[in-house]
Amino acid sequence: MDRNTLVRWVVIAAAIFLFMKFGLPMIRGGDKPQAVPTEAYVNAPGFAPDLLDAPTDGKPIEQPGEGELCEIAGSRFDAVLSTRGAGIVHFDLKDQQYANGGTFDMSTTPDHERWRSLRTVFRGEGANDQVKFDRFPWKLERIDGKKGCIFTYADELVAIKKTVKTNERPFELEVTTEVKNLAEDAKSHKLTVGMYAFRRNEEVKGKLGRVSPFQTELSCAQGKDITRKNKDEFKEGWQTVQGIDRYAAISNYYFGQALVPTTEGGSADCAILAEDWVAQGQARDDDKAAAVYHASLVYPARKLGKGESASYTQVAFLGPKERDVLAAAAKGGRVPPLAGDPKLGELINLGFFSPVAKVLISFLVFLHDKVTLGNWGLAIILMTICVRLVLFPLTWKSIKSTIGMRKLKPEVDAINEKFADDAQAKNLAMMELWKKNGVNPFGGCLPQLVQMPVWFAMYTTLQTAVEMYHEKFLWFQDLSAPDRFYILPLVLGGFMILQQRIVPQQPGMDPQQQKLMMWLMPGIFTVMMLFLPAALGVYMLTNSILGIVQQLAVERLSPRGGGDKKPGEISVEEVPSTKVEIGKGKARV
Repeated sequence: MDRNTLVRWVVIAAAIFLFMKFGLPMIRGGDKPQAVPTEAYVNAPGFAPDLLDAPTDGKPIEQPGEGELCEIAGSRFDAVLSTRGAGIVHFDLKDQQYANGGTFDMSTTPDHERWRSLRTVFRGEGANDQVKFDRFPWKLERIDGKKGCIFTYADELVAIKKTVKTNERPFELEVTTEVKNLAEDAKSHKLTVGMYAFRRNEEVKGKLGRVSPFQTELSCAQGKDITRKNKDEFKEGWQTVQGIDRYAAISNYYFGQALVPTTEGGSADCAILAEDWVAQGQARDDDKAAAVYHASLVYPARKLGKGESASYTQVAFLGPKERDVLAAAAKGGRVPPLAGDPKLGELINLGFFSPVAKVLISFLVFLHDKVTLGNWGLAIILMTICVRLVLFPLTWKSIKSTIGMRKLKPEVDAINEKFADDAQAKNLAMMELWKKNGVNPFGGCLPQLVQMPVWFAMYTTLQTAVEMYHEKFLWFQDLSAPDRFYILPLVLGGFMILQQRIVPQQPGMDPQQQKLMMWLMPGIFTVMMLFLPAALGVYMLTNSILGIVQQLAVERLSPRGGGDKKPGEISVEEVPSTKVEIGKGKARV
């Protein structure tokens, strides 16, 4: 591979990266319902900074812990809700995999009543006459110990009953809100129920190739389409997608919060926002600056006559993005989801190569459950071996190309010497030599390019798999975190250097370039592995060892030093001196 070829492949790689980073989102964006800024939500009571509060006998409305608390013991979680807002104060995951000896609280806004998940608002654009206040104290009634909570509020205009209860599925709550008109004439309300998360910039900042597992995404799922937005895509305020039938959600790599509308209440709009949280004089990109993430279901305004009632039910999911749990989430309840199956599994964003990634993770789970008996590290190693075997036909083409180029090395060296001062003649002679011997100089590169979707999918699969969260293997305490002893990056770098040393120098490649590649690539990957999950390092190390074994096999099949000329092959002596003459409208060799 000469200098021009090397530059060409670097340009191709850069073009692929830029296309996936910038071009692909633009193309994909045209296929989906676009989330558009909606001023009604920007200015709507309940979203605005100043809310209309009910009288509280002089007590401050934002006082942390204010109100009576209700505990719910659900499947694999414990939740605490408060009469101040009837929202979630704490949502603790009980599995030790997530608690890790302590607690893991899905609620990141316990001290701010207006941002507690499952908080409900009944006022909105054109519907403010049935409920007088945005925030008011609720009365509490517990259901069967810790099975659920009933919150009630009533005045001369309205009676509201909000029931939050657990079901048999993990990490789920069912929320039913009933509104009854007590006034003598018709009154209107507009129900909004939301999920919230709070993250500082230092939590979501990535490092050298690793995206932070707490980088947060907001999504609205409607039919087959999903609108996904990150923090930097909310410069114009609230954005909505109308007629949501699946879910509104906030999620990071490993955990998610989702609201699923049901047939009781009908479809709603999905309203999402990443709201900056900065102190006075603090820059938006300061590490200590933060954002509050909102994902809400906003139901259409509804008018009730005297004595009429309206009822709304949602299924709320707050927990780890375990694939089997998400596949069964929000199914089989008293009131079914609008879409029948909300497909919460799509909270796991596997990127452009998601079809390949889904196959890989399914196979990885199979190996973990059926073959390695619960050892994720061994499952990764075994999957890497299986992927190499599946891709071996492409690898074999690359090997044959390498062997063919190696056999022609004496002729290539002779051509380089003969046409040292005539680059155009040298290229023509090289092409003639390759053509006569049936060798494709790109035969080793193209199979690698075809395999790129698999490598990208593997990277995404292991980077986003909650199954690796706090899983131990060898000396790693957490396969989802970097190796804290830095052993894996150094070992991987050493094996990559060894692999580079046993790979023969490509004909025509400058020795300085060869030396640069020998040290540069291992160096880059070593530094990246300081921050990447150990699961990825296990995969890369296994792949590197398999690559070394493959190269040693090639060395046995075709030792370095070239080969004898066979019938039909062309030697440098048979390549005539070449001149290029430019005629009228054509070139003659």
